[in-house]
Amino acid sequence: MKIIIIASSTGGPFILESVLSDLPVLNAVIIIVQHLPPAFTGSFCKQISSLTRMPVSIAADGEKITLPHVYTSPAGKHLLVGNNRIFSHSDTEKVHGVRPAADLTMMSMLKRSEDSLMGIVLTGMGRDGADGINYLHSLGAVTIAQDPSTAPIKSMPQAAIETGQVDLILTPDQIRDAIVSF
Repeated sequence: MKIIIIASSTGGPFILESVLSDLPVLNAVIIIVQHLPPAFTGSFCKQISSLTRMPVSIAADGEKITLPHVYTSPAGKHLLVGNNRIFSHSDTEKVHGVRPAADLTMMSMLKRSEDSLMGIVLTGMGRDGADGINYLHSLGAVTIAQDPSTAPIKSMPQAAIETGQVDLILTPDQIRDAIVSF
């Protein structure tokens, strides 16, 4: 299974429009961990749904991953992926001041010979996603950071780049192309 995890925060919904616009149906799972207040999660999911022909939903606790699909994180809960196949929610403490934290989602992944992984860190404040990118890279994942010069808030992609474990630094349009070719 091809699994793509995207970390996104401040400015992320706008950047995700470029990354996901007219995205064809891919034989992949895309998991978006977007830092949002609970009141905006449903509308965010609808916005993502309007950009692609892939099914889009908020990942439910205990839900089995299906292909093709775009999942968004629930508000106020960490999103974990057990055995790379089943979602679970966690109320544990915030990480880097946020819940959900993309680091926890990324670090819940396992190296499995039948899976190909990709980790992407987009715009945002802080360093969420940096530890996750480092971990995913150690599993052999393709790791991508948004070019900070194209990010409304540069600190998240910059922190990922500073790990030295980012394979590609790309613009939003280039990230879209990398997802399609993955």
